[in-house]
Parts: sequence; structure tokens; C-alpha cells
Amino acid sequence: MRFALFALLSVSVLLFGCIVQEGAPLPAPSVAPTPAEQPITTPTPVPTATATATAAPTEVPTAVPTAVPTEVPTPTPETVASPSPVAQGPTATITIQNFAFIPPTLEISAGTTVTWINNDDAEHNVRSVMSSQASFVSYNFGKGGTYSVTFNYTGAYGYYSGLYPDLMGNIIVT
Repeated sequence: MRFALFALLSVSVLLFGCIVQEGAPLPAPSVAPTPAEQPITTPTPVPTATATATAAPTEVPTAVPTAVPTEVPTPTPETVASPSPVAQGPTATITIQNFAFIPPTLEISAGTTVTWINNDDAEHNVRSVMSSQASFVSYNFGKGGTYSVTFNYTGAYGYYSGLYPDLMGNIIVT
């Protein structure tokens, strides 16, 4: 009977030791062994931080500066020659008024910059149709706002208002 109890206790301790995490306290045994059954153990010295020797790293980490320098060098002003004015190409204007492009069809020469001016109280934008040779999409611009595109190639360019798709126009570049 003693042997069976000892064997059962040993198997329980082994199984419980596999389950318990390292450093967790062990519960008290349910059956206390008699003094004759207790194994004799010698205490194992616990290593301390000073007694444990670890290998020194082979590479010393370099310090990374974390502070922002307090002094910022002041750049020395340089004298730069002003660029000469660039000759601008021809310009043309399309007015958006009463939900219409005026003129609805505009004929221009290549290199002309076209500027749309919104005279309506409502916002408008200008978008090229997919069949055009070049694509452009403006932002929404309110009364007094403008949008410009330079047409460098000959051809027909259809456009419309993305906010009001029935509002359409054409630009013919020769």
C-alpha cells in the first residue's frame, strides 16, 4: 500500500511539474509523506547577479543622438539673378454664366492657354471627355474662380461640367 501511494504521489508530482509554469508557487501536497519516505536533498546554491558571468558583447552599440541640435546654422543669403520674363503664348477665355459655356465652341491655335471663369453663383468644374486627345479635370471653383489649360496639340477637345453633365463645350485647336 505504501509503495502504491508513493508511486501515485511521484507520478502526480511529475505530471504537475510539467504543467506548472516556472516560478509559480506549488500547492501543498494533499498527503504528507512520513519522515522515512522523504528523500534527502542537498540545497542547490542560487546564482546571484554578481556570481553569474556572461560573455561580453563583441560589438559595442553606438550611441544614437536623440536630441535635436539647439543651434541651427543660418544660411548665407546668395544673390541670384532674376530670370528674364518668359514669353507667354496666346490666351483665350471661356465664361461660365447662367449654366452655359460662352462661347460653347472656341477655335484657337496650338500653344494657347484657355481660362474658364465662373460667373455663376453655383460652383462648377471642367472635365475633358474621354474621347479627347488630352485629359484634364479641374477642382470645383465658385464665383470668380478660374481654371486654365494650355492646348499644345491640334485636334478637337470636348469638355463638360462634372457637377452639371448637361453643360458641355468644345475647343478646336488648329
